[in-house]
Amino acid sequence: MNTMEQIQRLKQHTLLLMQHSYVERYIQPPVFSESKVFITYCLLRELELNEAVEAEYFSSILLIQSALDRHDDILENHITANKKNRQLVVLSGDYFSSLYYLLLARCENLDLISKLSSAVQSINEHKANLHKQDKLLNGSVEYLKNVQRIESLLFTKAAESFGLHTYIPFIERYLLVSRYRNTEMRRQLSEEQLNYLKTCEKELKHKDVEIPLMFHREGYSIETGSENDLMLGEG
Repeated sequence: MNTMEQIQRLKQHTLLLMQHSYVERYIQPPVFSESKVFITYCLLRELELNEAVEAEYFSSILLIQSALDRHDDILENHITANKKNRQLVVLSGDYFSSLYYLLLARCENLDLISKLSSAVQSINEHKANLHKQDKLLNGSVEYLKNVQRIESLLFTKAAESFGLHTYIPFIERYLLVSRYRNTEMRRQLSEEQLNYLKTCEKELKHKDVEIPLMFHREGYSIETGSENDLMLGEG
C-alpha cells in the first residue's frame, strides 16, 4: 500500500467515527487540512506502530483539530444567523472532543492526553489574544507568530509526546507556510510579516531545520510541493 492509500485509509477511518446522520442534515461534514493530515501521518510513521494503534492516534489528533475548527465555525455569518446550526456546530465540536478522549483512553496513553489537552488550552488562549489585540497590531510579526502557534501547537505537542522533539521547528514553519500558500492570503500580510514568512520558507528549502523522514522521499521539494503533491506522491 503506497503513502496515498495509507493516508486515505486513515482519513476514512476517522470520518466514519465522526459520522452523525442528524448533524450532517444541517451542517457540512468536517474538512481536514491536508498539510495537518500529512504532518500527523509523518509523525506516526516514525513510531512504527501496529495498524490499530496508528489509526487510533491518527484519528485522535484529527478529532481534536476538527473540534477546534468546529468551534471556530461559530463565527461564520451563515452559522451565526441560524440558531439551530449554531447549536449543532457547538455540539458536534464537543462530540469530536469526546471521541478523542475515548480513543486515547483505549490506548491508555496518559502523556499524549495530557500534552494534547495542554495544547488545546494554549491554542484557545492564543485565539483570545488575537481577538483582544488592537487592529493596528494585525500587521505585526508577533501577530503572525500567534497564528503560527495556533496552527502548530497541537502537532508540536504530539511530537513532544512521541519523543520527536527535533521536528518541532519544522512543524512550526511548515504549517505556517502551508496556511499562507494561497496568493490571496499572502497579499493580506504586511511587508514585515511577509519577510518572516519568507524566512520560514527559506529555512525549509535549505533544510536548516530537521525534517521528518517521509519528506526525504525522492523527488519531493518543500519549496515547490503543493498540498496535493504531498498527498498523492508515493512514499
